[in-house]
Amino acid sequence: MILDRERALNQHQYSHLISCLHDQDAPVGAIGRGAHHSIFRSVQWHTLSGEESKRGRLHDFAVIWDEDHDERIIGVIERLHLAGLLWPVVFIGERKGNMTVLLAHGAGPIELDEPGYVEAVGAIVQDVDHDVWDVRFGTFHRDPANDGRLTNAAGIIADDEPVVVAYLQSIDILWQLGERGRTTFPGLAA
Repeated sequence: MILDRERALNQHQYSHLISCLHDQDAPVGAIGRGAHHSIFRSVQWHTLSGEESKRGRLHDFAVIWDEDHDERIIGVIERLHLAGLLWPVVFIGERKGNMTVLLAHGAGPIELDEPGYVEAVGAIVQDVDHDVWDVRFGTFHRDPANDGRLTNAAGIIADDEPVVVAYLQSIDILWQLGERGRTTFPGLAA
C-alpha cells in the first residue's frame, strides 16, 4: 500500500483533463524506434455508437510514444477531449510529425473515407506549438490473434505490422482499453 502511494506521488502529471493510469517514460524493449506507452483515462459523454449520452462513462486509451516522448501530443489529446472527439480513440501516437489515431473497431457513425470526424481531428493538428502534423487513421479490434485482420495499425509504430498489432493487442489484454462499461456518472443538473 505504501509503495502504491509513493508511486502515485512520483508519477508525472501530464494533464488536468485526463488521468494517467500507467506511464512508461522511456523506451522499453526493442519494438520500433524506442516505442513505449502510457495509459490514460477520461470521462466521455458519447456512447460507442456516437450518440450523446446523459451519463458520462470512463474511457481508457493508450498513448504510443516513440523515442523522443513528444509530450505535445497531450495538448492535442486535451483539444480532442474538449471538442468531444476523443470518445472512439483507443490508441493515439505521434511519430515524425505524424499523429496516428486508432479508433475502436465498429465505433460509429464514423466513416474514415468521408468528411466530418476526420476533418475535425485534422483541424486540431494544424497548429501544434507552431508545427503542423499530418494525421492518419486506423482501427483497433479486440482480437488477440488478429485472425480477422480487422486491426489496421496505420503506421503508429515503425515496425512490421504483425509485430505492431501484437504489441497493441498485448497492451489491450492488460488494460481492456475503450469504454469502461461498469462505471457511469450522471449528468450535471442544468
